[in-house]
Amino acid sequence: MIGRYEDEIGIKIFNRKTKSVSITSEGEKIIDSLRIVINEIEFLNNVIQEPKGELVGELKIGIIPAVAPYLLPLLLSKFANRFPNVNIIVKEMTTSQIQEALKNRSVDIGLLAIPLADNDLVERELYKDPFLVYDCSGNKINSKIFVENLDYSKLWLLEEGHSLRTQVFQICELSSQNSKRNLKFEFESGSMGSLLNFTKASKGITIIPYLASLGFPTDDLISLVEFDHPISVRSVGLITHKFFVKEQLAKELQKTIQESVKRFIPEIIDSQMMKPV
Repeated sequence: MIGRYEDEIGIKIFNRKTKSVSITSEGEKIIDSLRIVINEIEFLNNVIQEPKGELVGELKIGIIPAVAPYLLPLLLSKFANRFPNVNIIVKEMTTSQIQEALKNRSVDIGLLAIPLADNDLVERELYKDPFLVYDCSGNKINSKIFVENLDYSKLWLLEEGHSLRTQVFQICELSSQNSKRNLKFEFESGSMGSLLNFTKASKGITIIPYLASLGFPTDDLISLVEFDHPISVRSVGLITHKFFVKEQLAKELQKTIQESVKRFIPEIIDSQMMKPV
């Protein structure tokens, strides 16, 4: 079928003479144009469906591992029950993978830490999540700690590519720009659960978002330490492509998430007490 289409338009979309099939420069332009056409058709379908209140079809969501285990249980069943005719597909991905997938339209919505500062994507803030210290070192004395008083020699993080790792770096850099730190980054895991278990077993410390503490056993709650002012927080957002067409579904998902997390995350009243990362 592709070959017949190439014959009809008189342009080769794919170069089949190379060892692996590649897209020609002309083919790239045609594929980009076809994506626009498909996007416009999908937009038209949504324009027709939304006035009727018909929210149907498929919604593909990419979500980072540092958010997925804590946010999804709060909202998925609620959202799915509200829209039974929508097939929801969720996949854990890193931030860079979600950005790429949004641009090539393999996912519709991304749930991740913001800001991204990407002109092709639209960001909507969902909530602010304060950071906590999970201190299993046995040296915990106070209920609050200043960032500069962290023992960086016992700090463990997620592997490269995860936004939470980057955010922890930013927290540490904000308070320790001029000091020598003995950071340990040997542990490589993409799983928050593995990170927490390893931190506990090694009597180390790590930094986690507040939502990650909701499922902690009672015995582990005593190892949580709040940051003293300013409080480091991360913003979690809903991201779509600038030409995203399922606008009503995005608004409903945003509303459901904000309703779901509101009663769990402590309200930080004074913005001057916050340090976004």
